[in-house]
Amino acid sequence: MFKISLFLGSWYLQNLNSFYIKPIDYNYLQSLKSKIASRLYEILGVKFYGLKNKRQNFVCYKYSKLCQLLPVAPHEYISLAKQQLDPGNNELRDTGFISKYDWSENGNKDWLIYYWPGERAKEEMKRGKIKGINNRIEEYLPGPKEDVKKYSKEQINLINKLVKINVSKVTAENLIKSNDQELIEKWIEAINYSNADDKAAYLVKAIRENWQFPEEYLREKREEQWKEEEEKIEYIKIKLQEEENKKRQEEIKKIEQIYNSLDPSQQEEIRIETEKRLPDFWKEKLSRGRVKGTTSKLLEVALEEKRK
Repeated sequence: MFKISLFLGSWYLQNLNSFYIKPIDYNYLQSLKSKIASRLYEILGVKFYGLKNKRQNFVCYKYSKLCQLLPVAPHEYISLAKQQLDPGNNELRDTGFISKYDWSENGNKDWLIYYWPGERAKEEMKRGKIKGINNRIEEYLPGPKEDVKKYSKEQINLINKLVKINVSKVTAENLIKSNDQELIEKWIEAINYSNADDKAAYLVKAIRENWQFPEEYLREKREEQWKEEEEKIEYIKIKLQEEENKKRQEEIKKIEQIYNSLDPSQQEEIRIETEKRLPDFWKEKLSRGRVKGTTSKLLEVALEEKRK
């Protein structure tokens, strides 16, 4: 039989112990049929709860931001965006959590969505009024024990890398506890660009005192970034060209289908009109070709383009 202990972080504990919370009506949440409506209930409930200290009586979100929070893939057109979110919006309105909602143009194919709290939301706000911490009778939630030392796989990997550079394990653990892991990762790489005799001592001091990275390391990183940007630009160009070629081929196929569906007399009319629209240079080439009984490939291409 295993015993699992869960210790909440200090920031989370402070919020709970201060009653900075917004209760959720679990039965109502379970009753919602739309997944969009369920997630919107969680998001809007917190935002509505904060309206009591504001002059405005509505909540406003950018469509793109709301898609990130839900999360769902954003659409390019507002008609599709409405088809995506309005079933959930309507369910919240019909069940009284919001009184109404409204879409507004915001430019750049992004839109604003306004929500007004309904009677259900207002009732939840009344029930969930924050009780002053000085009037609280219940005991506070306990924090983690001081002697609990647990590291994630990423942190253990960083500690091992530091130890490999001859940093002591105790010092490595202290660095992990008090510094950003990404900063440590960068310095583990950047230390190879320094001329320090004692790389371990140099690295520890550099991290603790927030030293500037070696210039050679920064220059190489800039070059890598430029190269990545150039590769991205080239990739985008290739993709755009492929899409253009594909679109062109589809257009040609449609034109051929239309032309082949015409009767011979209509095709003959197109041929005559095509030859009329040729530049004088190609008209002369066409006349000579007919006399000889042959036409060049370039002339055939010119005729084909004019016909299309």
